[in-house]
Amino acid sequence: MKFKVNEVFHSIQGEGARAGRPCLFIRLTGCPLRCSYCDTEYAFFEGSLREMEDLLAEVRQRLGPPRTGPAVPFVELTGGEPLAHPQAPDLLRALLGLGYEVALETAGSHDLAPVPREVVKIVDRKTPGSGESHRWLDTNLDHLVSGQDELKFVLCDAADYEWARAWCAERRIWDRVEVLFSPAWGRLDPAWLAERVVADGLPVRVQLQLHKVIWGAARTGV
Repeated sequence: MKFKVNEVFHSIQGEGARAGRPCLFIRLTGCPLRCSYCDTEYAFFEGSLREMEDLLAEVRQRLGPPRTGPAVPFVELTGGEPLAHPQAPDLLRALLGLGYEVALETAGSHDLAPVPREVVKIVDRKTPGSGESHRWLDTNLDHLVSGQDELKFVLCDAADYEWARAWCAERRIWDRVEVLFSPAWGRLDPAWLAERVVADGLPVRVQLQLHKVIWGAARTGV
């Protein structure tokens, strides 16, 4: 079983409820979406084919033996859009089999049903400002695990904020799963977003892309 891999790198988790945790990232090549704020265009086509066993061996070498508790090793499958690879669920299942905590970063444009329940699913609900809000499967909400998975909104402007707020309210999303509101880098003022969330009393987590705060927006492999 082979996967086209753009890069494998060890860094910290830059987004979400697990931000700041050391994490090994496997970035697969390819994405059918073209979001207006995409920061990984280099992953659309660049990469090399690798056998799954080769990938698993590298993960074991870089993360070491499995451990339990707060020090459990953490690995994330990202892209691109990793679920554009039909066999990505098999890779996720194999990573779980190594005894690590496993996360998936996905746009919600592909069916989550084949993804193992134990995988932490960080799902990016695209907004109108992304240009890809129509690329969404509503049935994916049925596969999000409360207390584990996250639904993320990258907001480009005030209109995106109001859209995301209304979308969540209509579905009572925040009663089902943790919701993240993130300002699109360089497009929406983080202070404005934080102040609006507080003023409106929204039960969401405001987040920044921590890796960009630390290393800048242009650096890859972090």
